[in-house]
Amino acid sequence: MSVTCEECGATVPSDKCPSCREDAPLWAKYCPHCGFKLAREVTAAKAKRKRQLCSDESCIGIIGPDGLCTDCGKRP
Repeated sequence: MSVTCEECGATVPSDKCPSCREDAPLWAKYCPHCGFKLAREVTAAKAKRKRQLCSDESCIGIIGPDGLCTDCGKRP
């Protein structure tokens, strides 16, 4: 599952909040919908490992599920 970041528009991995069942980013400590405290120590580390940075050293984007950089649009 994934959600779209409200700040940058990137697609980020998520799962369901056990309280409200809405999608919450894997690294969120609290559900952005209902405020429920999430136990995410292990899943946050997994989310960071799955992220692939853009191969262009001048770019700060990550490679999205479509295989393109979320910032510059290039392929890795």
